[in-house]
Amino acid sequence: MNRLPTALTLAVLLLAACSGTGTERVESPARETPAIAQAVVPVAVTTPLAHGSMVNAAFWQAPAGGDIYVLGAAEIGGLVAYRTDGERAAVLDTVEAGLVATVPGIAVDGEAGTLIVVYDAGAAALRGFTFDPAAAAFTDVMPVPIEAGDEVTGLCHYRSRLSGADYVYAVTDAGLVHHYELYGADGGVAGRLLRTIPSGKGSGFCAVDPRDGALYIAEEATGVWRLGAEAEADTAREPLDVRAPFGRLSDDIKGVAVYPVDDGLAYLLVADPGNEHLALYALPDGEPAGSIAVDGLADPEGLALSGSGAGALLAIADEGPDDGGSDLKLVAMAAVLDAAGLREPAALAGTVRGATASAQSPAVVRPSLETEVIPTWGDSADDAAIWVHPDNPALSLVIGTGKKSGLYVFDLDGTTQQVLEDGRMNNVDVRDGFALGGRTVPIVAASNRSNDGIALYAIDPDTRRLTDVSDGVLDTGFADPYGLCLYRSAGGEFFVFVNDGGTGDVRQWRLAAGDGGRVSARLVREFAVGSQAEGCVADDLTGALYVAEEDVGLWKYSAAPDGGDARTAIDATGDEGRLTEDVEGVAIYDAGDGRGYLVVSNQGANNYAVYRREGDNEFVGFFHVVANAAAGIDGASETDGLDVTSAALGGDFEDGLLVVQDGRNIAPEERQNFKYVAWRDIATALGIGEDDP
Repeated sequence: MNRLPTALTLAVLLLAACSGTGTERVESPARETPAIAQAVVPVAVTTPLAHGSMVNAAFWQAPAGGDIYVLGAAEIGGLVAYRTDGERAAVLDTVEAGLVATVPGIAVDGEAGTLIVVYDAGAAALRGFTFDPAAAAFTDVMPVPIEAGDEVTGLCHYRSRLSGADYVYAVTDAGLVHHYELYGADGGVAGRLLRTIPSGKGSGFCAVDPRDGALYIAEEATGVWRLGAEAEADTAREPLDVRAPFGRLSDDIKGVAVYPVDDGLAYLLVADPGNEHLALYALPDGEPAGSIAVDGLADPEGLALSGSGAGALLAIADEGPDDGGSDLKLVAMAAVLDAAGLREPAALAGTVRGATASAQSPAVVRPSLETEVIPTWGDSADDAAIWVHPDNPALSLVIGTGKKSGLYVFDLDGTTQQVLEDGRMNNVDVRDGFALGGRTVPIVAASNRSNDGIALYAIDPDTRRLTDVSDGVLDTGFADPYGLCLYRSAGGEFFVFVNDGGTGDVRQWRLAAGDGGRVSARLVREFAVGSQAEGCVADDLTGALYVAEEDVGLWKYSAAPDGGDARTAIDATGDEGRLTEDVEGVAIYDAGDGRGYLVVSNQGANNYAVYRREGDNEFVGFFHVVANAAAGIDGASETDGLDVTSAALGGDFEDGLLVVQDGRNIAPEERQNFKYVAWRDIATALGIGEDDP
């Protein structure tokens, strides 16, 4: 999701207010006070409350497309279920229902059903229930309520398009969004906190666009904000619209709801009592798309939609009608669209509740293990290298950089085996077979930003310990040595590439063993990438060097010292290619016989791109690393460096291992670490394998 600085975004909103929009919607000129909206007549109004006040609503549907009921959170009046003609069907009076949301299709006690999540204001907790309309009864299926720790002012649900997990978001009076995952547990359903996101004092009602996982939050006196709903999404927020004079909204903003149309369009509805209307916006761009009024609606609070397509209903909680007790107004979405000058696509006719047109599901994998955390806080971990033990693959090591402290050496179970606090190490790589002191050893190279040099280590296969073998400080001459990778030529020579963090300029050194078991480096080549670059990998078999230019894309050079600056574009960012800036770590999976795959951290999209190693590096696909809830491991996001091996390491990693840096280590929120992903899971997700052409 692209984010502009707030001041610039507000300016864009002002320009939008002046220019209007033009995609199947009625144009309206800019004005500080919106014109009187066309009124819509409700198709039904629920029986007024005798006690309590309506805060928000949610829809419940019987299995297999059965009857629909609308649920109203009525505070001290409890949770009230109504038929769609407005008649009361049942009441749950054992909760002080401050808010309600429904989760369709979740496994409840072993059977798929619709879970009702209620914020019980009396207990300051989220509780879960099922509903039996025949018996007019609710059943508690959450043995351990989720303690909110504060007053909850907004509640909404999202089923992840990546992982399929069910999330609920509880917005609190303190301006925090608690992001929970719901899962099946003995006796019903349980929830666990994934992360807490700052939102802003006054934040309240929320809704999620199921097409792209955008979470919309109404901040009552400020505006409507958007942030990522996925567990690994960036937590930065951007304004969709704000109060006048900077935007179109009043200073009294209430419920929000998302009406999906197709993969390219949805409408966000916003209750704006100060302007006496519901405002509509076209998503994902957030362009104003008109407004409507509702007959008899006095004090709107929360909004809810029964689904998309023909027959969809909008429920509006009316806190204080002029004609009696608090109630829910039910409005046909077809009438809303017609009143706002919007057209319902014919393709949606007959769409059932909860169904929307959806793009092909993304490929996802789950980590098998994770390392212990890098002990320093903030942006601490960066790159990884995998060393395969020649005699016992189970004794292989993962070497990770701590860019505030040094190198960290991990076992295949993720435990820390060695720490070398030798400087701010940024990128690391390893190669076997370096002749040193009368024997051949694996050699490890790392870019050291503390002394602007190249750090070199040898691995003792017997002790699995790294020992410094640098012949003094191997100065790069760069102000900020950044990316690094090793290359072993067909002739057996060893080279190290380092690029500069500011310019992306690349230098290549030949490594040589000297007296006393030390290793020196001699500069043999320089070339300019063009702008900041970091991730790189050399293919020892083909002699190719791949460099990721962060904002531009992936390039292929020659790794030979006389290779010059000739290059081929493999992929690009933006409209020119498939990648999303920043493009970061690059590694090669060796499938034998010159075949294999390039794996690239597509950091800006929180996923990983795969290309063929051979030929013209044909694009294969993307995959995401999502949470492994059963193992208690979160997913991976904002990945800098990575490494992959095809070696049979045993267990889950019999077909190879991918190690990725996790830039946001959540659930619980912790310092950064590395995630281990089985290659067989990646191959399955992308449909590739030994017989893949």
